[in-house]
Amino acid sequence: MTEGSEPAVAPTLRFLLPSVRDLVFLLLFGAIFVGPLSNRPLADADIGWHIRSGELILHTHSVPRTDPFSASLPGSPWFAWEWLYDAVLGVLHKLGGLNAVVWLCALVVALSMTILLRALLDGGTGLPLAIVLMLLVLGAAAIHLFARPHIASWLFSLLWFTALDRWEQSGQAERLRWLFPLSMLLWVNVHGGWIFGLALVAIFASAASIEQLRARDAFATIRASQRARAMWWTFWQSALVTLLNPYGWKLHAHIYQYLGNRYLMNRINEFRSPDFHGWSERCFGVLVILLVTGLAIRGREVRISHVCTALLAMYAGFYSSRNLPVSAMLLALIVGPVLWDKLREVADRAGTWRAIRGALSKTVLFAESMAAQEMQLRGHLWPVAAVIAAGVICLQGGSLGGNQWVRAHFDPQKLPVTAVAFLDSESHERNSGPVLSTDAWSGYLIYHWYPARRVLIDDRHDFYGTDRVRGYLIMAQGEPGWQSVLAEWKVRTALLPAGAPLANLLRELPQEWRVTYEDPVAVILEKK
Repeated sequence: MTEGSEPAVAPTLRFLLPSVRDLVFLLLFGAIFVGPLSNRPLADADIGWHIRSGELILHTHSVPRTDPFSASLPGSPWFAWEWLYDAVLGVLHKLGGLNAVVWLCALVVALSMTILLRALLDGGTGLPLAIVLMLLVLGAAAIHLFARPHIASWLFSLLWFTALDRWEQSGQAERLRWLFPLSMLLWVNVHGGWIFGLALVAIFASAASIEQLRARDAFATIRASQRARAMWWTFWQSALVTLLNPYGWKLHAHIYQYLGNRYLMNRINEFRSPDFHGWSERCFGVLVILLVTGLAIRGREVRISHVCTALLAMYAGFYSSRNLPVSAMLLALIVGPVLWDKLREVADRAGTWRAIRGALSKTVLFAESMAAQEMQLRGHLWPVAAVIAAGVICLQGGSLGGNQWVRAHFDPQKLPVTAVAFLDSESHERNSGPVLSTDAWSGYLIYHWYPARRVLIDDRHDFYGTDRVRGYLIMAQGEPGWQSVLAEWKVRTALLPAGAPLANLLRELPQEWRVTYEDPVAVILEKK
């Protein structure tokens, strides 16, 4: 062993000893599956109709093309554009109930964060800084840490960026270029975030084209030209693959109309800009500040592709709070190597204050030593064992060895679980009609009642469209004309949050409406 080199890890220990990445995965997976974050995956009731949609797909062996859930627009055309993820949910729910749904969420999120940490280390970010950045990303992602299909786009976006970054640095296209169209075949049928993936490829292809024009010698020009040509081909191949979905080009037209609908985009909470009063928004803000600082310090050394990706990530994050997780990942991957290089430079600079220089030097040496050891540990035995063990627990109804380890459920403190149980206790004849509830609650109602009972609206805003959503908001907010909309929708049973404007308005009409149930979470009003 040469002087200064790190001791090699025995081959057996490489597979038995957990790495830092393994420990991070285990901590995150456990926190989401049974720990302090286990209340997050089912906090958004939207997952309810996704589960029922997946079960419908499994039962009919076909992808839905008309709506099965709504009482107000029955049989209307519906784009179940996340059908593949729904089908996976249907299988898991059949095998392990809601526990298995949370298991999948824990797996995807923990895997995404672990891959992020690995990508930071591979990119040259020291382990201490890499962990801090990963925690900031996790904080930003907490705003949307639900078991919905969008978490798949976190993973795809991360894999696509790291692959494009490796392609740009190594120039080795043959092993990477087919990753994009092949994975796009899954992505386009899992979640609409595939649009972001195409944007990333276009950015890296454009950067290669610019490098081709700016190259200082013939060899650099040829390399950049070949990479640009290959990346543009990859872009068009991936774009063509997006047509391989159950709806063909009509899905693209539908998404364009949905995302281009200013009325809906300005009123759907998750599409609105973050207000930076919450911790998730603050974590994203810290990453933006770190990025701006890094670009100010070493802006000329940052690659064109990274600058453009950072601009895209910041725009997406500031535009919509639902983009914060992916935007935070990309910002961390870009800023990590920049800041770490600057820390190493300061540690080596002779003019640096001795105390700071000593602390930074020790930090850098520790990080380099840890990185050398970290990359030798490749077995990942313990994460695999934990995922399998958790899966077995799900198959056993959440129990193992006579102990109940996990019992995933919708939170009765935030959703109308008790109120729905009251409606179930009434006679079937009296309670067989549709229910008006909030778009945020209706996913749970679909999960609980379908197909016996249906809702008047839910949070599939692209399906209901501007007119229906506008009518719902007029009622929900008690705006002028709310009674006309209520009559037009033929509402006879309303299940609303306690203290909601519409609930208070209906209370003021005792000659027409009566309260049949009330608790701190929900109130049920029925028309006389």
